[in-house]
Amino acid sequence: MPRKTIAASACVLLAAIIATAALLLHKGTSGSDQDLDWLLAKVIREYNLRPLQTRRFEADPKYVLGQALFFDPVLSGTRDVSCATCHQLRYGTGDGLRRSIGVLGVGIGPARRLTRGSSVHPRNALDLWNRDNNAVKALFWDGRVEVLDPVRKLYRSPLGTALPSGLQNALAVQALFPLVIPDEMLGEKSDRSPSYLPAGHRNLPNDLVSSESFKNETDRILDAHNRLILRLLGVNRPNEWQRAYRVLFADAYPAMRREDLSIVDLANAIAHFEEMAFATKSSAWDRYLAGQRSAITRAAKQGAILFYGKARCVACHAGPLFSDFEYHSVGIFGSRSGTSSEIDYGRWNVTYREKDRYRFRTPPLRNVTQTAPYFHDGSSSDLKQAVTRHLELLKNSDKYRDDGSFEMSLDQIESISPVLVPKITLSEKEIHSLISFLSSLDFEPHNVDMIVPKRVPSGLPIEYPTH
Repeated sequence: MPRKTIAASACVLLAAIIATAALLLHKGTSGSDQDLDWLLAKVIREYNLRPLQTRRFEADPKYVLGQALFFDPVLSGTRDVSCATCHQLRYGTGDGLRRSIGVLGVGIGPARRLTRGSSVHPRNALDLWNRDNNAVKALFWDGRVEVLDPVRKLYRSPLGTALPSGLQNALAVQALFPLVIPDEMLGEKSDRSPSYLPAGHRNLPNDLVSSESFKNETDRILDAHNRLILRLLGVNRPNEWQRAYRVLFADAYPAMRREDLSIVDLANAIAHFEEMAFATKSSAWDRYLAGQRSAITRAAKQGAILFYGKARCVACHAGPLFSDFEYHSVGIFGSRSGTSSEIDYGRWNVTYREKDRYRFRTPPLRNVTQTAPYFHDGSSSDLKQAVTRHLELLKNSDKYRDDGSFEMSLDQIESISPVLVPKITLSEKEIHSLISFLSSLDFEPHNVDMIVPKRVPSGLPIEYPTH
């Protein structure tokens, strides 16, 4: 359902249910479960809500290859960072950090720290749940990977017209880029792999970076991609783990010759693994939508009525994944470097349109209780604080800094999404109810042993706590 249609529907619903809901939600004591179910039945009909559909799990050869690639640190320039470093089940496929730490880091989760330098990623790690769903139109906080035409498989990406063909979906396109970002997995030419790694991997130069400078960014990215495939598969005399990867690629792509394998096949395998491994199934809310009225708590039912009514959350957090995958400014102006001298302009960094300054893609909400901290800059440590900040967008608009400037500039004030400008007041009880509803969207994978491998082909250690 288009966002404008959703917003209009929300207005219609407001008139129909808020008056009744206000009575039921007063102090959280009035009204029976039957009353709440009646109101929710109206919401479900109005928004045509259905349980989330996910594909059948199958650990086929392409999944096995993608799993190895996702967890193997050998894909990073310094051989000590994997995709899994920043996407852990324990933290809802995030990492628990305000801003992620890739290369030059040690430790895992919130305890991870830099060993030297200042290579902290400028944004909070996004979750990976349900990213193969048709509702997903854009990836990354600024949408720099977007679906332009799903039928012809046309995508916007940092590679522009140089994006290779054959990528199966936007998730595969997305998988190309963390591999080549210096402060995520690539590192710099001067980096060497740590001395504590196993023999055959320690103290090696970063062979994924061939030069300190390139003619353009496209050449740099393509060069790193080609070098990564060479590292994984070897050339004339592959070592033992390279031979293992040759077997995995051959099993996943039996019709392809080894010399024709490319970064496209690597990205498609990672995407295939992610869409299988990180699909949420049968949350309490999905069971409620399927007719199991006892699946969610009374507080969650009250929260759902608020979500789709008075609180107007659905204006942006719509659809099966609770995101419109559009871009909004919500009054969070965190910088890319952690200092006020480098403001993160979000979507503007992709489009260079003035209207896109400070806008970021609406984050989906399934498993949202697990993915703290929140917002693109990780500036809210818990969900209650994140919800409350949506209610106080202009709180600092008339406050001064010590240097005499305003806390919020005029262009920041004017950037805030019109959907969010009408002031909403929620009580503590109502905020608690909203969070109870968001908790009903949680799903805990039951097949963790099928997601997390015991070892990877390179023999490098896997740091991945699951509980």
